Amino acid sequence: MEDAVRSFRNYGVRIVLGRSVADDPMAQVIALTAINSASRSFLGNVEVVASPNMPLLVRGFEGASMGDFLSWLGIEGKPSDPQATWPTIAVGDSELEHAGNGALHPWADGWRYGLGQPHVKSGKFFPPAGVAAAGLAVSDAFSMLRGDNRYAGRRNVALSLWSASPVENWKDEPSCITSVPSVWLVGLGHLGQAYAWTLGFMAPHEGAVVFCQDVDCVTESTVFTSLLSTKADIYRSKARLTASWLEARGYETRLVERRFDEHQRVGLGEPRIACFGVDNTSARRAIEGAGFRFVVDAGLGAGYRDFRAIRVRTFPGPSKAAAIWANADVHNSIESAPAYKALLAAGADPCGVTILATRAVGAPFVGCVAAAHTVAELMRNQLGFSTHGYLDLNLRDPQAIEAACAFE
Repeated sequence: MEDAVRSFRNYGVRIVLGRSVADDPMAQVIALTAINSASRSFLGNVEVVASPNMPLLVRGFEGASMGDFLSWLGIEGKPSDPQATWPTIAVGDSELEHAGNGALHPWADGWRYGLGQPHVKSGKFFPPAGVAAAGLAVSDAFSMLRGDNRYAGRRNVALSLWSASPVENWKDEPSCITSVPSVWLVGLGHLGQAYAWTLGFMAPHEGAVVFCQDVDCVTESTVFTSLLSTKADIYRSKARLTASWLEARGYETRLVERRFDEHQRVGLGEPRIACFGVDNTSARRAIEGAGFRFVVDAGLGAGYRDFRAIRVRTFPGPSKAAAIWANADVHNSIESAPAYKALLAAGADPCGVTILATRAVGAPFVGCVAAAHTVAELMRNQLGFSTHGYLDLNLRDPQAIEAACAFE
């Protein structure tokens, strides 16, 4: 573990902001999300090249400066030991001083997002696309450092939150709406806080209420995986933290500080739409029995090989939740994994080792992309369009996104 941490401490990223970012809401969504997720992913090793006096204008940050945002994160604009080998993420002006060759250029326009040069420039503002673009850029930066993908940093990527088909098959997308309906957010850790971060850039529909449900408190590990948590929040209720974040952005909230299980039912007058971000199968099996009309659930990969894998499902859909996760608690033996064998030999609790081996990995940049697609499904439903029954995406090869099964 000590060797791994020592190696990982050399990882970092440089984020360069062009002058245009000061007046471009979409560029600010990308920049803030990239800085937020990268600072957690790289243990604070983020060099931000921008004026600390840059004014912020996106929802929830009005009147604050870039320096205020960096202080909230607990990072300086320049780490004590930035390294020349760190990848650069450039946001804003196409010709950026300090960006250099080989910089990653995330972009978002309407429902579309990617790296490199955008295919369209409509100027439509849809915050989830900016959140996804930032997550994708940080993911490629991670791959460049790790050396596990020779295409990272050398490819143009174009994706759509509206369509899982190749770019040449994209049809006209509907208007971008940013009016959020009443909704439950169930599970407020890695994924749930990414949902709230994304919704925070959007406005609540008139009279909308967000139900924030989680039983846990913020821990030290939460700070490194979840976009709303800081060290000052350790031991604070995740539900209360998330509710406070949303209330500061104009949302009305309700607290539900108990576990979601098979006994829970939606009450009269409560939202019948939910976004799930839980990491246990027993809760997922009960999704369709609680009385929700529409549910979006995001799941992540569990191991070092597939932690960048994302699957988004909607319910009702092609399969029942109870059937999908019927046997999900039965895990393969981990005896062949040397690291876990060593833990067991050292006297670790076998039950704890099994949980560690099978728990979904919460990389913040992966959560950003998952949250963007989750909120996009919520907005599709709000617009009255059919939603994707399921959607598979792996950030190592994002353009291999599987065409999802549409379900009315």
